[in-house]
Amino acid sequence: MYTARRSIEEAHKPASDADGPTQIRLILALARPHARALALVAALTLAGSGTTLTIPWLAGTLAGHLVEAGSTGTVRLVALLVGAIVASAALGAVVQIVSGETAARILADLRSSLYAHLQRLPMSWHVAHRHGDVLALITSEVAHLGHFLTGTLVAIPPLLVTAAGAALLMLRIDPALALLVPVLVPTYVILLKLVGRRLRDLGAREQEAEARVLALAEDNLGVIAAIKTFTREEPEHARYRRRVDAARRVSVRLNRMEALVEPVGTLVAALAALALLLMVGDHIHRGRLATQELFSFLFYAALLTRPVAALAESWSQVQVTRGILARMAQVLAAGAEPGYAPAARLPHLNGEIRFEGVDFAYPGRPPVLSGFDLTIAPGEKVAILGGNGIGKTTLVALLLRLYDCRSGRIMLDGHDITGVAVETLRRQIALVPQRPELVSSTVRENIAFGRHGASAAEIEAAARRADAYDFIQALPQGFDTGIGDHGVRLSGGQGQRIALARALLKDAPIVILDEATSMYDPEGEERFVETCARILHGRTVLLITHRPASVTLADRVIRL
Repeated sequence: MYTARRSIEEAHKPASDADGPTQIRLILALARPHARALALVAALTLAGSGTTLTIPWLAGTLAGHLVEAGSTGTVRLVALLVGAIVASAALGAVVQIVSGETAARILADLRSSLYAHLQRLPMSWHVAHRHGDVLALITSEVAHLGHFLTGTLVAIPPLLVTAAGAALLMLRIDPALALLVPVLVPTYVILLKLVGRRLRDLGAREQEAEARVLALAEDNLGVIAAIKTFTREEPEHARYRRRVDAARRVSVRLNRMEALVEPVGTLVAALAALALLLMVGDHIHRGRLATQELFSFLFYAALLTRPVAALAESWSQVQVTRGILARMAQVLAAGAEPGYAPAARLPHLNGEIRFEGVDFAYPGRPPVLSGFDLTIAPGEKVAILGGNGIGKTTLVALLLRLYDCRSGRIMLDGHDITGVAVETLRRQIALVPQRPELVSSTVRENIAFGRHGASAAEIEAAARRADAYDFIQALPQGFDTGIGDHGVRLSGGQGQRIALARALLKDAPIVILDEATSMYDPEGEERFVETCARILHGRTVLLITHRPASVTLADRVIRL
């Protein structure tokens, strides 16, 4: 899986759009880890095409033999023809099985690699992009691309081989009649050029419309309580329906355009076949074609129409896929947040924190911090107070390198955090946020989120230290109770206790409590602060708060 992700990430270039070479590099990167399987699919398909090309010749020979020699001596020809038909069908079935399995592997690798890249993108990228667009990219668009690689893309070379083989064999039988093929090909190419750009544009608009539908559904399901509270069911349903209808209209237009491509291609081929029939009649009248050659030529002409029509359909899929590749290239061109490249590993910290002349502003907004200085000694507990929007939570984001300061620096035990690998930095900082960020799983897995591979005993010990053990045991399945989407089945205080247990399990030398008591009533806040005073002894604590009761935990108070 790592090899697949590295190949995909190495394939892109930092560009805002995806030109032809970029798209080719992406396709090659996706296919490279599965080169053997794709080569097998291509070889089997080519073998099937070769077998198919023998069928018209055998059928023509058999027809000519029946016309000229009657029914005698036809058993061998019938056996060969049946064998070719069976072999062609069997190879087609094998190709479908192998290509289907390969498609599933490519799809899994692609989704996993793309998801890993998305996780490494900076917070600024995620803030600037809608979640619906991202979800559409890693679901429906990735699925389309996976099927294109193992379906359309793998099928194109055999189709070309079949078309070229049929044309060459027709040329061998009667060069004059076969010269109609060079007239057909330019007509066909011009047709594809005319509709290709329109297909690509409609494909991009369809994906955009589907992403808007997905984004609205995700947003509304996340605030379903607010929708019910404010009786917004009907207005929100109407808004969703409008987006669904907009997506439907674009999809219908795309479908109509795609529906025209194959029939028109077939029509061009059929007109060519009609012209061939007229010319064949003249050649027969003049005695220039033997019976066997006549039947074989007509069978090859009929065979030629199938790949021509299939290539027309493939071309429409190519145009839609080009739009998806362009969007994927834009995502892959976005660089990972600083610190994922090879960098020094941060040693185990004592917990000293220094902000030195830190300036920061969010994109398009006025400065939040300007020349900020602060030193926190190892084991010291410092409370940061201030009004909303003054920069308290920004300090947390900068310390965790979710954002980087514009100037100045942040030091941990004398190490500039911009010079160390971010994973080694974040492993030594535990965060209890204002709104517990819980995953839709069990209590046990949410606490274990703090440290991969933690044992059941360690998880339960962390819960005891956070005073969460008793209420967890009272849940229907104890630690194995599902908490619903983002902890919806828990109270605010219970969620905070689980978040604290998770932070304790991480066993980090630095702990950040970012408005961690906001979910509590005064009595619950007092118990939470007492718990923290007991279990966080010896750790460096950065306490972001505006509540007086929480300040009692601090050794020092800083007002912004």
